Amino acid sequence: MVNSKNLTIVTISTILFGVLSKWLVGIPYMSLKHFDLYFVISFVLWVIYSASLYVASKIKCNGSNNFIKISFNGFIFGIIASCLKTGIDSLVLPIVEKTNNQILLTFAMEIVILLFGSLMIFVFMRLQKKKFTWDKSLNKVAIILGCLIGAYTIVFFSLNSKYQTLTQYTDVNALAESGNINLNTLMEMQNIMQYSKTFNMLSMIVFVIFFIGLWFILEKSSNESNHNS
Repeated sequence: MVNSKNLTIVTISTILFGVLSKWLVGIPYMSLKHFDLYFVISFVLWVIYSASLYVASKIKCNGSNNFIKISFNGFIFGIIASCLKTGIDSLVLPIVEKTNNQILLTFAMEIVILLFGSLMIFVFMRLQKKKFTWDKSLNKVAIILGCLIGAYTIVFFSLNSKYQTLTQYTDVNALAESGNINLNTLMEMQNIMQYSKTFNMLSMIVFVIFFIGLWFILEKSSNESNHNS
């Protein structure tokens, strides 16, 4: 049986993290190369989200909980996790930025978010010293998550192809020098921005669904293993 209390915390915190990050910063990444207001906001969002996951992993469905102690430890863990995320982003971002491709940048940062977030969730589960036993009832959830990532990857290649095709003809500086900016060019530039916004929104939806689904799988398999033992 899944712990409904911590699953509720994970669901609410993940949705809020996705919505707030999309609204406030777009992509919640932190690079020391770009230390600005967006960096600070992203860092704070990651601290709060990591702390929420820590609290969810420690809180019990029944029985007493030292919520203040758990929250304090979660805050410390959130800072450590956010610092690690900053280090990873600082290494990945300079490599991707060289391509000058907003779609690729979003995809790369999304993959980092998925991998780092998944690692955090595994760590939280391991801290509880639980053994995991796969249950056949989880196959459907795993297939859905796999299809989600597969569909997201396909959309990336599709939008990236269109993005690259359009950007070949919309070098603003070159066109300004040649005087060839016209209505068609402006429409193409608008399409580029729309592709970027659409993919950004899709990325947010993907990691929200993926993290909630992954937590559900690990929580259900660990609970059932403990129940069976």
